[in-house]
Amino acid sequence: MDKIIVMHISESFGWSGGAAQALALAIELRKKNIENIIACPENGDLWKKAKAENFEIIHFQPKRDYDISQALKLAKLLDEKNIQVLHAHHPKAHAMGLIAKIFSETNPIFVVTRRVSHPIRKHFFARLKYKNRFINGYIAVANSIRKMLIDYGIDENKVITIYSGVDTATFAPRKPSEKIIEELKMPRGAKAVGLIGNFSEHKGQRILLKAAVEILKKRQDTIFVFVGRNTNSIEMRNSAASIGVPDNKLRLLGLRSDISDIISVLSVSVNCAIKGEALSGSIRESMAMGIPVIAGDISGNKEIVISGKTGVLYKPGDWRALSDNILFVLGNKQKTDEFRANGIEFVRKNFSSEIMGNRIYRYYNCLLKI
Repeated sequence: MDKIIVMHISESFGWSGGAAQALALAIELRKKNIENIIACPENGDLWKKAKAENFEIIHFQPKRDYDISQALKLAKLLDEKNIQVLHAHHPKAHAMGLIAKIFSETNPIFVVTRRVSHPIRKHFFARLKYKNRFINGYIAVANSIRKMLIDYGIDENKVITIYSGVDTATFAPRKPSEKIIEELKMPRGAKAVGLIGNFSEHKGQRILLKAAVEILKKRQDTIFVFVGRNTNSIEMRNSAASIGVPDNKLRLLGLRSDISDIISVLSVSVNCAIKGEALSGSIRESMAMGIPVIAGDISGNKEIVISGKTGVLYKPGDWRALSDNILFVLGNKQKTDEFRANGIEFVRKNFSSEIMGNRIYRYYNCLLKI
């Protein structure tokens, strides 16, 4: 076979974990002499970052799950560019890729990555989308997601678990960023508890805010840092005020690109998701940097947070348990040192972008029967 050409498709306009993983995969595959084309919304975050990395980019922005005109345009591109592997990284891309493959003459291998733990709907169109013979393989980002797909009725031989990766060069242990310390106006000796995630009910910002009220009764030296889309919104600030968290204890940063610098100043990194989460990216990145982590025991989080060894798990939504665990971590240097060392080692051995890229490369070859 000639050089392998892979087309990655995503409808993500804003920056997201899935968009970041699609780009990271393309970067890793390029090292193996695979040609990568990225189809995504023009001038969106993935478009801009892929362009900066000198990838070929194509405008792709379906208006709905079954945007037939977009799918037919995609099918034409598959034939014109002789695509061997079509890889969908988001839900609309999944649907559009499926239709495009059906209408394509070149009939590329079609791979779908499932990144969330939301239940899959059971109506006719959902079953048609997921249990379809034109899909050659599924990549689940956690074993819990693989089980979900198999339980839905997808052949277990078509589903493989490949963990999402961390850029361990960017997310590496370092001294706290003086720039971020200054920006956050952190008092000397202050402890920063951070939650990185776009503001939404299922990401659990309100759960951390409720825990913050209890924590501040015992540790006034704590500040709470929220990072992600709309975490600097009026709605977020009003939520904090209604719960009773003092404004001077909050740092609401919104969407940021300097995540590794922000993580570097944290004393604890938390994941408070109550649904939808598959394998928290911020938890992986924090562990890679040696920051102690606390995460809700949801979906694949238990596959990276080995409670008591690489961090702490708690019952999702239980803000009292979250409060207790944060206080425990802040007050137990011996245990947090253990979390730091174990977390760094665990991520490097299992969750690096290089490992992710190698496994997906081998999976492509298996499907292509190379």
